Amino acid sequence: MLQALVEAGELPPLAERLPKDVLTVPVVESIGQYGGTWHNVAGDGGIATIKMVTYDPAVRWKADYTGYEPGLAKDWEWSDDGKTITFHFREGLKWSDGEPFTMDDMKFWWEDLASNEDYKVVSVPWWARTTDGDPIEMEFPDDYTWVLKFDQPQWIMPYILAQGFWEWNPLMKPKHYLTQFHPDYEGSDYDELDTMDRWWENPDYPVLFAWHVVDYKVGELTTFERNPYYWKVDPEGNQLPYIDRMEIEIVPDEEVRILQSSQGKYEATFRGCGSPSDIPFLLEQAEAGGYHLQAGWMNGAGAWPGWMINQDYHEEQDYDADAETEEAVEIRELLRNQDFRKGLSIALDRQRLLDVVWEGIGNAKQFTISPQSWHFASPEGKAIFDEWAAADAQYDPEGAEALFDGIGFVDADGDGWRDLPSGAAFTLIFDQNDWGGERVTIPSNEVFKGDLAEVGVNVLINNVIGQPEANTRGNYGLFMLRNTHASEIDLWTYPDWVFPLRGGGEGSRAFPMQGLYYQTGGEEGWEPEAGSPAAKLQALYKKGLAEPDEQKRHEIIWEAVQIHMDEGPFVLGAAGDQPIPVLVADNFHNVPEYGVLGPWAPGSPGNTNPCQYWIEQ
Repeated sequence: MLQALVEAGELPPLAERLPKDVLTVPVVESIGQYGGTWHNVAGDGGIATIKMVTYDPAVRWKADYTGYEPGLAKDWEWSDDGKTITFHFREGLKWSDGEPFTMDDMKFWWEDLASNEDYKVVSVPWWARTTDGDPIEMEFPDDYTWVLKFDQPQWIMPYILAQGFWEWNPLMKPKHYLTQFHPDYEGSDYDELDTMDRWWENPDYPVLFAWHVVDYKVGELTTFERNPYYWKVDPEGNQLPYIDRMEIEIVPDEEVRILQSSQGKYEATFRGCGSPSDIPFLLEQAEAGGYHLQAGWMNGAGAWPGWMINQDYHEEQDYDADAETEEAVEIRELLRNQDFRKGLSIALDRQRLLDVVWEGIGNAKQFTISPQSWHFASPEGKAIFDEWAAADAQYDPEGAEALFDGIGFVDADGDGWRDLPSGAAFTLIFDQNDWGGERVTIPSNEVFKGDLAEVGVNVLINNVIGQPEANTRGNYGLFMLRNTHASEIDLWTYPDWVFPLRGGGEGSRAFPMQGLYYQTGGEEGWEPEAGSPAAKLQALYKKGLAEPDEQKRHEIIWEAVQIHMDEGPFVLGAAGDQPIPVLVADNFHNVPEYGVLGPWAPGSPGNTNPCQYWIEQ
């Protein structure tokens, strides 16, 4: 494809297109052949699928999820105090239209877009602010050097840039292209700038990815062609990507996607052909469809399903302690009682739920983050993870009854249901949402409700799927229990499952109000009591951010997990470790046998370098 353009004089020779500092990418199976079209499918607007396939940040997740490695930035270093980070980008990088990528582009993003108070679409990232909320200082001393100056140590900054597509993509702004729409340069208004600043639907937009958009049909199909100036090569020096074209079709109906996948319509699809429950059907059709499933690809679920137990329960979004009812206070005290939470956990028959909901796919286990997390890769880490996965996960209804009886959570009026210790009637309310999919949450809630009925706990399922109050109830602590799907690889960049750091509209887990307190610097939310689990976990997170040693940061994670085991559970899990169907045509090569798709942070499959995938002609 590209050689013909070179011979026709329409494209410079390869030596002039590659940067001085190329990135050599290992291939999974073999050196590939050029050519072909990769047909893929997505179930939504396709944006997430597109951005995962084109994952190419400054710093990358490794393909095996064991940590991070250079991407567009070839290296970086910290000052001795960890407050200044200097990134060195690859010399000679070019946008897909052949124009140089330099720090002028980064400076344009920072000064003319992010720091521009008149342009609200692009803002200063959360990580680029001081502890007082002001923008940090950035310097661009030459074409390939980017310096960030913080007011406190920022040892995890490179890793933040590696997370998914949402941290780095907003920084990639081709100045030579966007200035024609910017009012401070050649443009007329910010609305036009916003419209044109969408690389995933604008064929004229220069990118740094392996493929660039050449055609976009809203809600139907996005077509890409290979980037002739891409900056990666295979071990023999061949420029990547191998595949000439990629088409991502939008098919909202899941059953249609699964059927079309089973008929061999797509060369490879990672999130488009259903859930673990669809694997048996896809395997039955594999030979006729000319494909196979990569058996080692996992969802990465530490809890699917899971339930968050609200440690900050209250009844009104605008919390007023003076107006709070005695019943609300007593319910919160019950939810915070460890024996109550342990009783809920061991009352759940996880194996039965696994059989009913998943037909035995996966493992019955307690809530954790992803088993593939790099924090637990060492033998010591794995031992701690295994202990966490087993904590209070045994099925022991008699033990649950004993725990409940011991805290005065008994049937006070003889109606068959346990009452609050005060004697007031009590109903445990499950907020039923679609986090993890309705196919999981709805039957899981019914199983758990039935198990709790056996030990005298009256459960009401409050279906908030599609309801506007669903997020409000979760974010501001108005729920008792609510459904969740837990998966995460790195707890320093996405800490919420273990460390209560956020609440309100930013999202929350089991400590919504105490997390809000941390997030707002004490301006909102509830201050954790000294020595409480939330206080100890927040202190550990601060300790980790100030720790320059990677291994010691892993060990701090282990300390935090130990708090969850010793003083929890705060989140319940029933099952996890489910595989996910990844369909690959028999003539499609270099897709790894192993991958993780549940947590979006690693950008999978982008972290496996789809540029080295190839199609046998």
